Amino acid sequence: MKIEKISENQIKLTLTKADLEKHNIKLDELIKPTDKTQELFKSIMEQAFNECGFEVDNTPLMVEATPVSIDGLMIIVTKLPDKDTQEDKMSLITQNKDLRRYRKKDVSPFSSTGDFDENAVIYSFNCLDDVIDASMRVESKITGTNMLFGYKHRYYLLIQDNLNDQTLSELNEYGEKADSTALSKYFLIEHGETVVKNPAVRILAESFK
Repeated sequence: MKIEKISENQIKLTLTKADLEKHNIKLDELIKPTDKTQELFKSIMEQAFNECGFEVDNTPLMVEATPVSIDGLMIIVTKLPDKDTQEDKMSLITQNKDLRRYRKKDVSPFSSTGDFDENAVIYSFNCLDDVIDASMRVESKITGTNMLFGYKHRYYLLIQDNLNDQTLSELNEYGEKADSTALSKYFLIEHGETVVKNPAVRILAESFK
C-alpha cells in the first residue's frame, strides 16, 4: 500500500490486490462497508498518521475510490469542515464521478438482466489464439452477454452468465479467472479496448471453425 500526503486535509492511498488479500477483503467489498472494511480503514488511517502525520481524530471524512487497474484501487481521503458533514459522507467508500462515468460507457449490454455485478465473470488470456480456442470449446454453453477487451498486452473476456463448474474448468484450460468485481468490470469497460463486441464467444468460434 502506498500513502501520499497531498495537503494537510487530503491524502491519496493506492491499494493493490496483495494489500486486500492481506486483510482478507475483496475489491468489491469496499463498496459496502462491513466490519472488515472498517478495520482496514482504521489500519490505513493509523499508517497514514505514522508515515505522514495525517491526523483525523473525530474529523468528518469524505472517501472517494477510483479503479486504477484491473485489481487496484486509488482512494482519496479528504477532511471536511464540520458544516459539510452529511450522513452519506461518512461511508467507507463513496463512488466518485469516475466510477459513475464508467456506468455510462458501453455498460448497457451487460445490464439487461439486472445481475451485472452478481453473475459476471472476467477471464484473462495471454494471446488471442487462446481466446479463440476457449471460445470454440465453450460456445454452446454460454448464452449470456459477453465481450472481449484488450488491455496492456492481454485479452479479457467479460461474460455475464451463470456458468457451471464444467464451463469454468474448460475456460481455466486456456486462461485464468481475473478479479471479477464491479470495480474491475467498470475499469475494463472504461480503459480496455473493445476487440470483439457481444456476442464475442460466438463470433470468434464461428469465425475460426
